[in-house]
Amino acid sequence: MRVAAICRIAIRSVCAIGALTAVGVLASCSGGDTAAPIVTISRVDVTAPTQAITAQQTVQLTAVARASDNSTLSTASIVWNSSATNIATVSASGLVAGVAAGTTTIRATSGTVSGTVVITVTSGAGVLSAATVTVADSPVEIGQGTQATIQGRDALGAVVAIGNRTVTYTSSNTTVATISNSGGVQGIGVGSTTIGISIADGTNTISATTALTVTAVANAPQSADVSMLPQQFVPFQTTVKVGGNVRFFFTSIDHNVIWNPRLAGSPTDILVTVNTTVSRTFPTMGVYKYECTVHPGMVGVIVVSP
Repeated sequence: MRVAAICRIAIRSVCAIGALTAVGVLASCSGGDTAAPIVTISRVDVTAPTQAITAQQTVQLTAVARASDNSTLSTASIVWNSSATNIATVSASGLVAGVAAGTTTIRATSGTVSGTVVITVTSGAGVLSAATVTVADSPVEIGQGTQATIQGRDALGAVVAIGNRTVTYTSSNTTVATISNSGGVQGIGVGSTTIGISIADGTNTISATTALTVTAVANAPQSADVSMLPQQFVPFQTTVKVGGNVRFFFTSIDHNVIWNPRLAGSPTDILVTVNTTVSRTFPTMGVYKYECTVHPGMVGVIVVSP
């Protein structure tokens, strides 16, 4: 009872004069046991992978609260703000977004302690910040091709060269159209797809898309003929309607017709033969490539349209 009374007196003394610490009082009241020290934030370190961005670009900042012994206070909360939001804004997670040319101070605050970093936003003139992609023709008929073209832009809208940056091309529906690594588009089915590009620009990726429609061949015939020269199919590309047939006219020179690649709707191969006519029926829409393996480089295409 006497010890408790002494503690109450000591605590009142702390409140009255503020000269002692709560830690010291508790230690004396416990008969010599030492309480855990109160840890306070000494500083907030703010880091940025770059302090210069263009309008429309972003940069992720990191803030770490530290004690006087340099240890990290991982549970400390951080509040972000920008001194000039017309120059750059900052999100609750520390993501800075450039708005217009100028400088701003980004502040990270934990309790009453802050850390800052200065971010410079340039106009972005001459710096790639966006891109567009277009196709030379849309719509295109099944079996026909077109070319995708990319144009880079800076933050002011001026044209910027893509240069040697890596570009990746995609088609959202590869049963309608495929696209090569150089942007060559091939219509292989009837319908719509989205042609997309992504440009690797340092740590940023710039993307763009455009729509492409592939249509049926108007007035596609029900049947067609393919003749064979010594090392050439004539015509190179033949079109028939779904369910139609193609007649292959073999001469006295050995030829065959091998479907490559073999698709789900590819008909049976025609093995080496001479002086005959062989028909094949095509019940499924698509673009079917074939070759004569007897004569390397002798290739042809059958387009089957609705």
